[in-house]
Amino acid sequence: MKIGIPRALLYSIYLPLWKTFLEELGHEIVLSSKTNQEILNDGVKNCVDDACLPVKIFHGHVMDLVGKVDLILVPRLVSVHPGEFICPKFIGLPEMIKNNLPSISNLLIMDYNAHSRIDKAYDGMKKMGKNLGANLPLIQRALNTARKRQDEYINLLENGSSPQDLLDIRRENTTTVEARSNLGVYYKRGLEQQETDQGKGAEVISTKGKIGLIGHPYLVYDSYINMNICKKLKASGYEVVFPENCSLEEVDAACVRYPKKLFWSYGKRLLGSGLSMMEDKRVEGLILVTSFGCGIDAFIDELLIRANNREYQIPLTTITLDEHTGEAGFDTRLEAFIDMMEWRNKFDNYLSPHGSSIHTSQGLVR
Repeated sequence: MKIGIPRALLYSIYLPLWKTFLEELGHEIVLSSKTNQEILNDGVKNCVDDACLPVKIFHGHVMDLVGKVDLILVPRLVSVHPGEFICPKFIGLPEMIKNNLPSISNLLIMDYNAHSRIDKAYDGMKKMGKNLGANLPLIQRALNTARKRQDEYINLLENGSSPQDLLDIRRENTTTVEARSNLGVYYKRGLEQQETDQGKGAEVISTKGKIGLIGHPYLVYDSYINMNICKKLKASGYEVVFPENCSLEEVDAACVRYPKKLFWSYGKRLLGSGLSMMEDKRVEGLILVTSFGCGIDAFIDELLIRANNREYQIPLTTITLDEHTGEAGFDTRLEAFIDMMEWRNKFDNYLSPHGSSIHTSQGLVR
């Protein structure tokens, strides 16, 4: 059976888990197309107006899979870590799809709820496997393999990789069946291929420094939504550090300064990773990428801005995205931020003597 996975929302984090599980049950996985203007337009037209851009994009990806697969996976993510929750829109996502796209009936709903304990989260996957006709021993073997692949993937992210490096679909299409059956090997081969390409003389841009890109996975890793921000930063000579490059231990340690526990899992990851990057002087600047209307981001970004103003004073900017965001204005904001970083790095230690104008031969303006 062909099962489609929309390339949206938390696909970039949980694809190894979902894909491996379904493939081990004997199903073929088809991914939706990369986000494009048609997918964006379909999502905007078929979703409620007050939904955030990532949810609208998900609707477009579901529509992109219509006619290509037998079933379309729509995960219902309630909690991804014990004692925590994520955005309520994830909980109601299947109902939103059913009501906004009533003509699509071949939805495969998968529940995932780790609030009480992590092992309970996989009950929904086991139930989905049973509904697909698999027996319990096969389901358990498939789940064990999927969890192993997911752990390998998360380990690579925490060691500095990004989902864009590891989930390159073009590379996947050229690998062997054996490599595709072992996602851990596939990821490692992908990284080895990157090193080989560089060794053969591929263009390597010298690094001016590192910039932390703080945002939800569905904003940071979707190059269409974020106007290719990672590529533009690399072209400007900067290495990008992502929230997923920080371990949960680092995130928790950074957040202990606050008296109350943050129970929004991804809000905590954004806050903790941003604080950790600044505290360890891992980055020279921070870019907060947020979606218009996101309540969690409004709260978390404010905490990061206040912490930076109070303790770290590194260059920081916020870029807000929605379906009306234009690339020209986006590029202007990004270029201004990079110019400000480079200006500061060059002149921050220059203090003019008392009574002297900065408009001197050594000054800032010539």
